[in-house]
Amino acid sequence: MKRIALFLIMFTVSSAAQTVDEVIAKAIAARGGIDRLKAIQTQRLTGSITIGDHEPGPFMVEMKRGGKMRQEMTVGGQNAVRITDGVGGWKIENNNDAAQLDAGELKNMAGGADIDGPLVDYKAKGNQVELEGKEKVDGNDAYKLKITQKDGQIRHDYIDAGSYLEVKWQGEIEAGDKKFVAESFFKDYRPVDGVMYHHLIESDTIGTPYKQKLVFDKIEVNIPLDDSVFWKPLPSAPTPQK
Repeated sequence: MKRIALFLIMFTVSSAAQTVDEVIAKAIAARGGIDRLKAIQTQRLTGSITIGDHEPGPFMVEMKRGGKMRQEMTVGGQNAVRITDGVGGWKIENNNDAAQLDAGELKNMAGGADIDGPLVDYKAKGNQVELEGKEKVDGNDAYKLKITQKDGQIRHDYIDAGSYLEVKWQGEIEAGDKKFVAESFFKDYRPVDGVMYHHLIESDTIGTPYKQKLVFDKIEVNIPLDDSVFWKPLPSAPTPQK
């Protein structure tokens, strides 16, 4: 009986591990397959952003392998740029000179700068993934994956049980010396060069009134993006005196 019980325990553990990898494999296939995903070297997403009660403003994000990302947006008449070259990061607000991102801001950017996402080659990246069952997302069953990243950050990705596309993300973000739990919902998937991209992201920060909506009108992949796009911006030239 002890041997049977031990076998059942080992079988359960083994089955759980296989189930995690099966969900991940199907999620990657649903996005377009590993070959198409890894063929993407750069991408640009252009659209609009709505934050709180402000009117929608223009939004653009450019990404390149190596953790490089540049975001530009205008909200409520205020413009902002966020840049990371995969190592350091900078911000420009209202056309002022660039300032260095603090540790929390850089960590927030790094979390979204991986073109593939945390599930592709997750073991090689040092990530650990656990299947925590299913939950309802917008009325549909979704697999809840707990992802412990190499740097210790924990996030949860929700994979729709029918389409195997990611429909929700939940994780921790930092703002100044405070940490908040945020969540995003991914909708309106459409193919771009054989890869499925969400064209709508609705986000909120739990426990606060902060809400955000991103709508992408145009998504381009493998466009020329020079590394200088992600370098630290030069100081603004002084205004000539009359």
